[in-house]
Amino acid sequence: MKDFAADLDPEVHNLNARLLEISRMLQSGLPLDDRPEGARSPSPEPVYDNLGIRINTREYRARERLNRERQEIISQLIRRNPAFKPPADYRPPKLQKKLYIPMKEFPGYNFIGLIIGPRGNTQKRMEKETGAKIVIRGKGSVKEGKLLQKRDMKPDPSENEDLHVLVEAETQEALDAAAGMVEKLLTPVDEVLNEHKRQQLRELAALNATIRDDECCRNCGEPGHRHVRLP
Repeated sequence: MKDFAADLDPEVHNLNARLLEISRMLQSGLPLDDRPEGARSPSPEPVYDNLGIRINTREYRARERLNRERQEIISQLIRRNPAFKPPADYRPPKLQKKLYIPMKEFPGYNFIGLIIGPRGNTQKRMEKETGAKIVIRGKGSVKEGKLLQKRDMKPDPSENEDLHVLVEAETQEALDAAAGMVEKLLTPVDEVLNEHKRQQLRELAALNATIRDDECCRNCGEPGHRHVRLP
């Protein structure tokens, strides 16, 4: 049933009009930023993809701004008008939470190893149990000289932030569950009491097929595996 009350809402009307305007602009193929040179802010340092093509041109940035505004307008229309049907290409924004890794406070503590685990298994396990996406982002999260990019080759601004764990989820419940798991690993635990690390060592030993019942690890003192490097 058509929501006539929403149609009479002037703000809903303005949002619909702006959505139509942005959609036409994005589909027109015409320049999206035709401001004169003096009216524009200074351009940022150029960023290139793996093919050497610049991906943060003035036109690209203008298109990104319009796409973000379009997404926000659609989200507002969904909240204000239950009868509104979003475009087929609309994807609801995921919930996010950044958990900064206290590397400066605890420089010798291997937070990343505890979060990722042997062959990435700890990270994968947390994702499977919660349904959330858990990734390491920020300075030091990738090898030097390798640009941190999304699948669509767009630059990720988080590469210049302090090292952190980014948790993404469709629901608040999944976000809270995953964030809670990660937060526990971001609290330093004494080596002797760190059961999580001992479990990772046992798992790594099993993966490397080095477990023997008559041996004890020199790192954790647990029987059943040889000396292995801490994760």
